[in-house]
Parts: sequence; structure tokens; C-alpha cells
Amino acid sequence: MSLVIAYPGTVGSFSYGAAKSVFQNAELLGFESFEETAQALTEWKVDYALLPVENSSAGAVVRTYALLEKLPVYIVGEVMKTVRHQLLGVQGARLEDIRIISSHPQAIAQCDVFLEHLKNVQIIPSLNTAFSAKEVAEKNDVHFAAIASVEAQKEYGLSVLARDIQSSDNNTTRFFVLSMDSQPLGTPDKATVVFRLLNEVGALVKVLSSFSESGLNMSHIESRPIPESPFQYLFIADFVGHLERMHLRTAMEKAKPFTTELRLLGTYSGAAQPG
Repeated sequence: MSLVIAYPGTVGSFSYGAAKSVFQNAELLGFESFEETAQALTEWKVDYALLPVENSSAGAVVRTYALLEKLPVYIVGEVMKTVRHQLLGVQGARLEDIRIISSHPQAIAQCDVFLEHLKNVQIIPSLNTAFSAKEVAEKNDVHFAAIASVEAQKEYGLSVLARDIQSSDNNTTRFFVLSMDSQPLGTPDKATVVFRLLNEVGALVKVLSSFSESGLNMSHIESRPIPESPFQYLFIADFVGHLERMHLRTAMEKAKPFTTELRLLGTYSGAAQPG
């Protein structure tokens, strides 16, 4: 029986492409939202879920981090995918015909330079790039366009009105592979932890030093405000280095006195940058 993988979007989305690159022979199930994707995993309807977590141009995907904070899931893998955005319209449409462009907010942010130069065009956020492409095909109206992938263009029979409109040529999205089991997909060389700091001077430095002294270097950190505690923050940090179990346990024990919450989200094999 093949694995079943949940991802946000539909065929032709960047999440679909990322999932397919990791699970070539699996059954891929698309969901309308990040929340539904994660719910399918927590309800044991799928074996793994894949969610975008960060883009090199637009930054952190806040909705994914919010889900990681509250759900009992583990990060077991990481994927990097080069993202090339196309402006898609129906056959026969011209760029000057377009009056409404829809896409996911991250895709819109990643194409900000191109979009700034368009006149008399309304930009509408949507749930997913591929959903936008599908809707444009269904409307069959030359005034509508979507920002989506080449795969979406082919899937829905659309025309490319403007090619590679992302602001950065190195536009890359990082995805996490999530599981209800902590077993990593490969040999782990990366760990992600979530923590809240004790209210004392230098607590963040002491937490990071605890990991550093155990041979782990921080490669990334995100902070999120805690709504119920004004001006206090929850941190999610990635560490790379020697992830032998005792070393990681020692680092967590050293850091614990300077936190009010400290949880390991997962150890996993870090993805190589796409060529």
C-alpha cells in the first residue's frame, strides 16, 4: 500500500511539486488550506503532510509556524524548491487586457516589483496559486489572470502572459515534511526547537549559548508575539551540527532553566539548496 501525502493546494501548485519531489510513488492529496492539510495528518488520514515554512524573498510563512506551535506533529524532513512565477491568462488574452490578478499572498509578495508597474489592475489574494489558475480557466475571461507555475499553466490549458515575474532570480521556498511520528526520513543533521523565554535579562543569549556549548550552531530563528502575554515572544530556532541524541539532550537540559517552555519539534536531514 502506497504512502498518502497531504499538501496545500492542488495539482500544479508549488507544494504539489515539492511533495512529488520527495514522495515520487505516493498518493498526493491536496487540501484548500494549511489547517486542513495539518488536520488530515493529526487525524491519521495521511502518512505525512508537507507545508511551506519560509521563502527567500517573502520571509516566514506565519500560518505554518502557528500550526507547528500548537499541534502535536514532528518535523521529519525538509525540502527546498526553486519557485518561478508566471502570469497566466486564458488563450487569446493579452497583458493589457488584464484587470484582475489573483494568487496566494506569498506569491503576490514575491512578484511585487512586476506588479507595481501594472496600471488599473486589482490584485486579489487567494488560498493557493494553482486554485487561482484553475479559477481563471473556469472563468474563461480575458480580463482575469493568475500568478502560478508552469505546471499549473499546462494543467489548466492557460497562456503565459509574462514569464518568470518573481522579483528574485534565486526565489526559493523551504518546506517541512511533518509526521505524527518523530522518526526522521533521513540521517538527521538539523533540529528545530520552539521555546518561550524566562523573563530575565540575557535569557535569549543563555539559551543560544546552551546549544552552542553542546556543538550546535543556530542557522535560523523566528520570533512570534504571544497574544496573551503582551510584548513577550515565542521563538522557533533551527540548529545544525552534531545531533547525537545525548548531545541534543544535554543542550536542551542546559537551555531549560532560561525558558518557561522548551520543545523539540524534530530532527531531520537538512535539504541542499536547489541548483
